[in-house]
Amino acid sequence: MAPKQTIAFFGATGGCAGSSLACALREGYHCTASVARTPSKLLTLLSSDHDIPTSTTKANLTIIQGDAKNPSDVARTLLSPLNKSHTVDTIYSSIGAYPTFQLSLTTPFVLADPTLCTSGMKAIFSALDALNLTTSEGQKPLLIALSSTGVNGRTRDIPWLYHPLYHVLAAQPHADKRSMEGIVLDDQGEHFRDFVIVRPTALVDGERGVKKVRAGWEWGVQGEKEKVEREVGPAIGWTVGRKDVGAWVFKNVIERGGWDGRCVSLTY
Repeated sequence: MAPKQTIAFFGATGGCAGSSLACALREGYHCTASVARTPSKLLTLLSSDHDIPTSTTKANLTIIQGDAKNPSDVARTLLSPLNKSHTVDTIYSSIGAYPTFQLSLTTPFVLADPTLCTSGMKAIFSALDALNLTTSEGQKPLLIALSSTGVNGRTRDIPWLYHPLYHVLAAQPHADKRSMEGIVLDDQGEHFRDFVIVRPTALVDGERGVKKVRAGWEWGVQGEKEKVEREVGPAIGWTVGRKDVGAWVFKNVIERGGWDGRCVSLTY
């Protein structure tokens, strides 16, 4: 049996990545996680929200306290917890923040850092350049990047009624996600062996189970891959649960694989 891959998480205190991390730890994967200020917050979340025992986190999780926009801090998270002369096999970036309300007709919801996702991805690129290492298999790592529906302009992936809401309420966060996606799509294998961009629709709390999640997809980079397999197009829906998104990504992208190069939309 092949050894289980190592995974670096950015944004693991969020609902989606936190759920994926919990699934990975439960199945015995060795993980690192970048935390900005308080490592205890992540440990509490894993214990209280996901029933991950302390013995599991002690054995399989390495928490790195640092700034997700600082390449030197990011580099420490990218090193394999099993062998510091290699990078992790998979990088899972789910960096983001909740917007705050302001009195404005054009941008009522804004981010304290409007380029957080983009800056975080640039830091990962810079850290990989500085490390100049491969995975234990001699490859570049796989990148999983959490984005959103309503970001891509090529194919409609949200209900029509969402268009005015997304345009007004999510304009700034979506601009950041769009910029982050652009960096990933333009990489062309320089930093990663491949990528999977995950685009959940409107995220909600609660869970219905992974079997209730519908997935659609399109190729991130148009070209030769379209000749190999025709894209099915986005799955369009209203909401999807954070925990279910995380569990779906773990089971389908990390464990089973086969989604490389795709932009995957998730919804109920």
